[in-house]
Amino acid sequence: MFTIDYIANNMGLTVAFIRKCLKNLDSILKPHYNRGDSNQIIFTESGYIIFDQIKQLKEKGLNINTIKEHLERQLNSDMQREDKAIYDDIANLTSTDINLLKKLYEEKEARLKERLEHQQRIFQLEHLSQHQQRINELEHLSDHLKGQLLYLTDGKTPEEVKQQWQQEQMDKQRVAWILKELENLEGIFSVVNYFKRKKLYKELKDLMNKQVDIPPAPAQ
Repeated sequence: MFTIDYIANNMGLTVAFIRKCLKNLDSILKPHYNRGDSNQIIFTESGYIIFDQIKQLKEKGLNINTIKEHLERQLNSDMQREDKAIYDDIANLTSTDINLLKKLYEEKEARLKERLEHQQRIFQLEHLSQHQQRINELEHLSDHLKGQLLYLTDGKTPEEVKQQWQQEQMDKQRVAWILKELENLEGIFSVVNYFKRKKLYKELKDLMNKQVDIPPAPAQ
């Protein structure tokens, strides 16, 4: 949800400093991040909050070792207070209190989940905007290249080249569809699916042979 780049951009920290924190504050930060796609580090909301504290301490002029000591003291102090509070609460619990606490806990978890989902949607929308811009650029480039390819006739008329290209694109789309269908049928065994797979494999083979056996352009 919160990548290194996201935290760096939103808190005014450098990526190098964040990675230094990961190295020197590993015992503090490790419970607050996971590994995503391509081994990317993704911090939880609690990790984001810790970096907000780190930023404040850094702005006060503390170095990384002093920040670590401060956070460890704070963590130990928080754990002691929480342990004492839990012990005191348990000592005075009644069955009614337990049911109430259970409902409050469930409500808190639901709100936390909604908050995290909201943060994730914002994160996705921000990246979607960047991806959409890149997609638009690639589509524009693709349209330009397609137009240029029509001039490379190899002895064919531009219309023949265009028709051949369109047929090849349709064949590629068909191949992709067949591969997807075969993937969906993977592990499903029945007579109907057997013949369906057999038919799909034959069509796939024909399409692949068709792409390999495209005759060269006639000599002029």
